[in-house]
Amino acid sequence: MIGCNFLLQVSEALTEAKGKTTPFGAMNLITAGDFDQLPPVGQPRLFSHVNTHRVATSQGQNAVLGKLLWLSIDTVVILNEIRRQQGKENQPFVELLSRLRHGNCTTMDYELDAPVIVSNNDVKDAFNVQATADFARRSDRQMHWYHCSD
Repeated sequence: MIGCNFLLQVSEALTEAKGKTTPFGAMNLITAGDFDQLPPVGQPRLFSHVNTHRVATSQGQNAVLGKLLWLSIDTVVILNEIRRQQGKENQPFVELLSRLRHGNCTTMDYELDAPVIVSNNDVKDAFNVQATADFARRSDRQMHWYHCSD
């Protein structure tokens, strides 16, 4: 999913490339996307409310302009069929992602995905060695170690 600021950048690039002053350089634009994707990093979603506290900044103003561009699009295709994580074995992960996207995580979700923060590389390396060995065992693959020196 792209954000409001990025949509403005796309429009500005097309406007410049086509030498026109109208949005998207007067080109027809076809959009398609997954509205259940996680939000864009550091930008408001195209369909989110405008944050009136940020309109005094240039980034906030660009977000408003991008939002207006989004509102000018009259046909939107919303994809709702999950294609990447198919199969019964992926269903718990798909459900977790859905709860995460909509802000409905359960206590169990937090426990499952709680980050492991460690204080030094030795502990991190020990976790990684164990996770690698577990993966090799579960997937019935042989584990190989390759070392490099700086």
